[in-house]
Amino acid sequence: MKHNIIISIGLLTGAFFLSQPNTTGQEVNQEANLFVIRYIDVEDHNKDAFVKEVTKKNEKFNRSEGSDQWWTYRILTGVRSGQFARGFGPKSWSDLDATITTQTLQPTSNHEEVIYWKENIRPLEKEIGNTEVWQNPKGLIYTGLGEISGSQAPQTRYGFHRHWKMKPGMYKRLEAHYVKLKKVFEANKIPVNWAIYRLVAGGDFMTYSESVFFNDWKSYGSVRVVRDLFDKVHGAGSWDSYLAEHNEIMQENATVEGEFWQYLEDLSSKKLSD
Repeated sequence: MKHNIIISIGLLTGAFFLSQPNTTGQEVNQEANLFVIRYIDVEDHNKDAFVKEVTKKNEKFNRSEGSDQWWTYRILTGVRSGQFARGFGPKSWSDLDATITTQTLQPTSNHEEVIYWKENIRPLEKEIGNTEVWQNPKGLIYTGLGEISGSQAPQTRYGFHRHWKMKPGMYKRLEAHYVKLKKVFEANKIPVNWAIYRLVAGGDFMTYSESVFFNDWKSYGSVRVVRDLFDKVHGAGSWDSYLAEHNEIMQENATVEGEFWQYLEDLSSKKLSD
């Protein structure tokens, strides 16, 4: 995701809602703001073989110009620690209708790349993992490490994803809420990429992720002091008000989960130096 996500991964990094349909019968113009992630659990004794086989598959199918572009992360912390997150994006909904690619929700079984995965890599997976589709709401993205342009987003070594659940009917308040945080990132030129994503398939529809993508832990540390900068941007006492608003938006007693992810360059299409 730049994910640069995730997701991602980071990741995960599109920045637009789908446009609203018109009434003239013309084709709807859709923006690429979707990220598809599958979580893969591999037994410890198979992990070295899994890394080796995905690396071979990546070199064979996913590094040439015009090929399907994939990213892979290893999850470092949380209940999924040790699992792999593999996905693609940004895509539009209409992109998922393509039939000559593996980057759909149901790729054709006779696709050469699909066959290769089933024969060489699927036997190493513990089970077929859950697939999720995440969408980036309009404007809720900050690119402190460079401008994001489709698949040409600058790749980072790490991502942090904090998942939480919103109360129903809070969409507009949530977006306005996080615009305030984005302004703090912008005003202080914090050296990370940051975005908000909503889970639109594969889990609870009320689930959101606040994601940070960075290249070193020092940069991530700069995010942890955002609260100290908030009042300087929005005025004295604004951080306390921001926290109170956050409590109004979030579901009471809902679990808030955080995961650090590490980008696996050999198992991904994009190199860190790209």
